[in-house]
Order: sequence, then C-alpha cells, then structure tokens
Amino acid sequence: MPFRSRTRRHLLLIAASLLVTTLAHSQVFRVQGGVSTMFNADGASVDIKGPNYDANMGLGFFDGQFEFGGFVRSKIAGYTVTTGDDNVPFDLPTDIFDSTHYFSARGLGISQQKKQRSFYAFGGMTSTWFGTAFFQAAHAETPVGILFFNQKLKPDLTFCSRNIVSSRQTSLQALEWKPEKWLTTSFTAGLGSNQAYVGAGATIQTENMTLKLGYIGTGSEFRRVTVLSPLNPEVERENIELTYRPNSIISVVAGHHNLLQPIDLKTPMVEVTVNEAVANFNVSKLYFGVGAFNSRFMDRSTVGTNLYAGRRFGQRFDTSVNFFESRPEQQPKTAIVTLALRERLLQRLSLLQLISRSEGQTTAAFGGEVVTNRFHVQVDYQNVYLPLRPDHPFQQALALNAAVRLFGPLQMTAASNIAPDGRMRYAFGLSTFLYRYQGMVSWGSQDTYSFPKYIVQGTVKDTEGNPIQGAALHIGSEVVYSDDTGHFLLRLRKRQECALQVAPDEFMTNDYFQVVKAPVSVWPELESQASLVDIVLRKVQPPHDQRTAASGNSAQ
Repeated sequence: MPFRSRTRRHLLLIAASLLVTTLAHSQVFRVQGGVSTMFNADGASVDIKGPNYDANMGLGFFDGQFEFGGFVRSKIAGYTVTTGDDNVPFDLPTDIFDSTHYFSARGLGISQQKKQRSFYAFGGMTSTWFGTAFFQAAHAETPVGILFFNQKLKPDLTFCSRNIVSSRQTSLQALEWKPEKWLTTSFTAGLGSNQAYVGAGATIQTENMTLKLGYIGTGSEFRRVTVLSPLNPEVERENIELTYRPNSIISVVAGHHNLLQPIDLKTPMVEVTVNEAVANFNVSKLYFGVGAFNSRFMDRSTVGTNLYAGRRFGQRFDTSVNFFESRPEQQPKTAIVTLALRERLLQRLSLLQLISRSEGQTTAAFGGEVVTNRFHVQVDYQNVYLPLRPDHPFQQALALNAAVRLFGPLQMTAASNIAPDGRMRYAFGLSTFLYRYQGMVSWGSQDTYSFPKYIVQGTVKDTEGNPIQGAALHIGSEVVYSDDTGHFLLRLRKRQECALQVAPDEFMTNDYFQVVKAPVSVWPELESQASLVDIVLRKVQPPHDQRTAASGNSAQ
C-alpha cells in the first residue's frame, strides 16, 4: 500500500509539472484534487484559461485503475475546435422529461452555433467517462464518427439530425414544431445502436399550467450510442407530467414515468416505474402539503405518503413537521416523523435542529450554515424518495457542502451525495487558482512578456464587498479573469474604447452570479493613470431539476 500511494503521488506530480511547463503562457490556472467515495476515485486536475482557448488535464485512480484525460478547446475563424476528450450532448426534441443526455468521446471535433443552423462533427473513439468534481478522465474504446446538426426550416419548424458511425450505428431524425406559443410538438424516429426507436412528445404551457405528454418505443437493447452515459436514466414507453399553479397559494404536481435507470457504471439499466401526486399550499407564513408516491422496481411495488406542515416566524425562525410512510408489497410498513427548527441568528449564521423518530427510535441531528470570508459551511438534512429501494424508499439524508479558504486562493471543499441505492457518498478536495499577469514569471519559467503600455484594471466583488475569484470578463476581443482578491488586469497596445461583458457561464467558480453593476465599455489608460473599474455581482441559486425521482430527490 505505501508503494502504491507513492506511485500515485509521483504520477500526479509528473503530469502536473509537464502541463504547467507546456502551457506556461496561460493566463489563469485552477488546480484541484481530492477523493470521492461515490466512485471510489482519487485524483487531480488542472484547468487552464487563456485569451483564445481553454484546456484541462485530469488524472487519477478510479476504482483502483489509473485513468487520465484532457482537452484543448479554441476558437478559430468562427468555429470551436476541440482536441482530446469531449462530452458530447445528445439531445432530441422528444427529450421533454430529461434533456441531460450526453456521452464521452476522444479525438478531434469542430462545431459552430448560428441562429438558423448549428452543427457538431467529431472523429476519434468513443470512451467511458470517469470523473468527479475535481478530476475527469476517460478510457478510449471504439472508433467513431459523429455528425449532429440542427436546421430551422421555418420560424416554427426545426429539423434535427443525430448520426453516429461506430461498431453499432445510430441515425435519429427529428422534427420540432411550435405552431403556437403555448404548444410545442416533436417527433423522432430511426435507429439507436442498431435498435429501432420512435418517439413523440408535446408540451402545453400556459401562464398557470405545464403539461408534458410523451411516448417512446425502443428495441430491447436500445442505446443512443454504444457506450452507457454515466448514470443517466432513459425515458421509455408512456410518460405524463402536469404542473398546475392556479395562484400563489396552491401548486399541484402529478406524473407517471417509465425509466431505464442505471444503478452504477458496471451493471445494465433496470426498468423503473414511478407515479407521484403532490399538492403544496402556502398561505401567508403557513405552508403545508401532501404527496403520494408509487414505484415499481424488479416486480416489487411500494406505496409512499408524505405529509408536511410548517410556519415561518418573521425572517428569523422557521419550524416544520414531516410524516413519511412507505408500504412495500408483502413487507411491513415503515414510518418516519421529523420535527425541524431553523433559526437565522445573523445574516451569515443560521442553525438547524432536527428530531426524528422511526422504528421506535428517536434521534437528534444538528446543522446550520456559516458564511464568512474564509468559511462557507452548510449542514442540512433532506428526506428523499428512492424507488430503487422498495423496502425503505424514504430516507433522511445528510446534505453537506463546505468550503474553507486556507490561505490565499487555496480552498478545501467537502460534499455529500446519496446514491440511488440509498448509500451515502462523500467527496473531499482541494483547489487553488494561479494567475499570470503584469509581466510576472510563473513557476520559474524564463519566459517574459512584452509590455503593452495601456491597461484596464478593476475589481469584481459581491454585494457585501467580498472579492470574487475566477470571474470571466470579455474586454474587447480578450478574456480576463479575476484573482483571489477580486482584481483583474489586461494590457492592451492601443487606446481605444472596448466593450466589457461579464460572462457568468465562463466563471472558474462553481457558484452562480448575476450582474448588479458593470460598465458596458471601458477605455485603456496608461498604467500610472488607470483607475479601477468597479464590478458588483449578486450570488444566486444554481438552476437545477428537483424532480428526477429515479435518482432520489426530496419528496417534499
């Protein structure tokens, strides 16, 4: 074991050194590493951002096997060129219930996105993707050629084509028609890995209601591509989902879903059926609701019920009670009762106390959230519904997210997750940013810059005055990133007005932000005369889908 540990460290250090030496002209690096029990993985990666390209290299051990990966992506004459590993989105217009399908490939790709048409072409190998939040890798498998394209035939009619040539062939052709603002219809037909596929869907969306209807018919061994997308369910047969919000008080969600759900990367997908009906009510400071669930997995059926009620007391206190009951087929029923009290003592400090009773036992848990310039720790608990575990589908799960800034930009992170089988998984990591600007030399490199005489500089902060690191700013045709103090600097040879745009989608941080204040353009000045550009952002909640029941979500 000591020899193996030393070998791992040596491999990581050698690869990181080679990457740093090769790309020493880059503007900003993000180095991170850690371990995850979700995939039995440990490794490290380096993200690189330059003026006209971005790159990544990751390597580590996945379930005891050494794996590596990386890519370089650049803009050339209006095209995006990717060399190395790429996650290929494989969306279809009929993916109205789940639009997160993708697969991995290794080779050379080129793409272009325009208003009327877009395309993606790739040649190389399919690959099995391995990865966590702190490193991504892949293992090349089968030769593949890919051609995807979309073409608007009319303003309300789009043709989509997805074609893959490999050991098994995929050719799926689709139409999306939007005859009215409130109605979108779609149809897909063709082959997926030599298996027949036909699908139709419709989405009706009004001010108060969203109704999704779909049917997917596939062959018994259908795959979009010959490799299994990591832990992504595939919709099959009939599916329906209704969301109705007649007013600000009531919301109703009901659905019937048939899914092919992977349990892990080593086992084939299994069939899961999930039915749900949830009603939520919010009256002034009082909220309550009821939910009913039914799932069928491997010919075993389970019925679940959820009742909850709570009340807010001003902006500082919130108390709630939850009741969960599951009744497995031919098994004794189980129940969980929880009482939660939340207090926001200060703007950056909140506490949580949780008492639970199940199977004759009472337990107490504590959590909360602390936010400072160096710490952001959140410990919460959620009740999730796990259809792949019919005996005990309801489970109370720890939700841990922590980030501790050790010194400078070096940050330690920890997070928890729950697997579809109910087991808790954890990930721990370290990350840091390394910057190169103002003519400074990185890591002993003998390269130096030729100094343009004009600069644009400034700071990026949140609404409370805290610096934001890794913020991406487009200044003219260049891209610049803020350092760990929130400062950014760009040197230019000419003094001419440059457009400035904040690009949240390109940030090097995992947080999400909205722009509160930023100029639309800036003027470069001599270094001795340059003033600071002030940019203010507001942190917002990330977009997410809370209702993928097969992978386990909150039942509330």
